[in-house]
Amino acid sequence: MKRILYIILFFGLGTGYSQQDAMFMYYMFNNQSVNPAYVGSKQVISGTMLNRSQWTGFVGAPWSHTVSINMPLLNESMGFGASFSNDVIGPSTLNNLTVDFAYHLKFNNSDHRLAMGVKAGGNYTTLDLANLTLDNSNDPAFDPNTVGQFMPNFGFGFYYYTPKWYAGFSSPHLVNYDFNSTQRHYFIIGGAIFELNEELKLRPSTYLKLTENAPITMDLTALLIMKDRIWLGGAFRAPIGFIIPTNSKGGGFGLLAGLNINDQLSAGYSFGFSMGNQTFRYNGGTHEIMLRYDYLYKEKRIIKSPRYF
Repeated sequence: MKRILYIILFFGLGTGYSQQDAMFMYYMFNNQSVNPAYVGSKQVISGTMLNRSQWTGFVGAPWSHTVSINMPLLNESMGFGASFSNDVIGPSTLNNLTVDFAYHLKFNNSDHRLAMGVKAGGNYTTLDLANLTLDNSNDPAFDPNTVGQFMPNFGFGFYYYTPKWYAGFSSPHLVNYDFNSTQRHYFIIGGAIFELNEELKLRPSTYLKLTENAPITMDLTALLIMKDRIWLGGAFRAPIGFIIPTNSKGGGFGLLAGLNINDQLSAGYSFGFSMGNQTFRYNGGTHEIMLRYDYLYKEKRIIKSPRYF
């Protein structure tokens, strides 16, 4: 029973307060999930799929995937998007569906833009306690019936971008719920592209996550892009103030690789190794797959230049 209670506390409280929102290593391809102001910024119909299997080989380990689409709406000043995500952690399942709207303000005689966005939707959380193995099957604290609840939510975001760099601030879920111990999160994102020579570019990016009752978590990633076709890179995640993840402070490392298959389709894979929890010694790491497709408007004669953001 102590082991069961430990697992529930670990997944319920630990996930509820410090890891409420799923964190993807390919966050730089998934800005829409945390910032609604991003939608429409690419000026194409863009769809992204991410699948993350965390702590493989560990029973009840987190598994997450998300599918999103965004596009310009009516004109270059408006953007629309929709996304669906599914997170499974032990006996709990969280399904989340949202829609996003953004307004893009273009500055005179400049390629700089400021976007303001809103996100609306909700999630449905279920707890399937029948999947737990109990020493006492008659324990009334573990009703085998599946418990579920729908929780509407909304959020906001700001996104400032140019062809060479971007920065954003957002809070995608403003309403807290006691049912699944939700906690409001704030995100700061940023990235840039630097041309090293005719064939190599460097794309650094960062992702800060702020929430109450947990340390500020920072992701730093650097991708080396070769001939605008292949990318390789590394990443690390750690509490702010600690440059290198440690067993005592937590965090993790990752390797990323990907390919622009053609002007419209991209694919990527990452492998991550976590530190600072009792499971990292007994699992096969974290695997993540990314697919992105950009539909180009032929009637508008859009010529595809590399769209890094």
